[in-house]
Amino acid sequence: MSSLPIKVAKPVPQRDLLGHLILVAPVFLFYHLGLLFSPQAANGADIVSWTMGYLAGVDVLVYLLVLLGLCVGYVLWLRALRKKRKFRPGRFPQVVAEGVLYALIMGPLASLLVSQLPFLRAPALSMGPFDRLVASAGAGFYEELIFRLAGIWLLLQLGRSWKISKWVSIAVAITGTSLLFSLVHYLGPGGESFALVSFSFRFILGSFLAAIYLWRGFAQAVYAHFLYDVYVMCVLMA
Repeated sequence: MSSLPIKVAKPVPQRDLLGHLILVAPVFLFYHLGLLFSPQAANGADIVSWTMGYLAGVDVLVYLLVLLGLCVGYVLWLRALRKKRKFRPGRFPQVVAEGVLYALIMGPLASLLVSQLPFLRAPALSMGPFDRLVASAGAGFYEELIFRLAGIWLLLQLGRSWKISKWVSIAVAITGTSLLFSLVHYLGPGGESFALVSFSFRFILGSFLAAIYLWRGFAQAVYAHFLYDVYVMCVLMA
């Protein structure tokens, strides 16, 4: 494997996972603050809000206090790591710029298909611009957390346990998580009617995001997903 020019990031635990979690914290906090004003924008993979029971009626003050605690903890954490020279704030614009680049690569594909895929327009019609931003942040953070960070980690761990070739394990992890990522859009009471073209479209996007996660990192995948959804929901569907 050492003769290959491409090196895969270590997802078990992922290379510099602490740094990546710091980098994506603004997306996480923006989404959860946004839910106060746009509860309809909640993401189906959002395990935090559902665990708190906020959307089921927990007092808003409790929710705000928890978020305030998270914000304060995040700032203190960031300051402490900066003093110890374990984190460089300059990574924020670098990662966001990289996310923009990946989103723009995926964007033209969406532009070509969006007019032929009515399913892409339906969810956004009843949502305002702010709702769409919140929904995009939730999808970017939680779907990458569940399908890429957790899903790929699990499949690579299984491949390692069963002594499967590294590259075969990577192929299985990308394919498996992308299939599941696409499939969940058709499950549950709010799921869409299955269509092969939309399923294939999401599978391709899921594979692209999985490749970004493996070769670049979790933060890059989150920002690419978030900004891509912003492009689709706020520009193409506006």
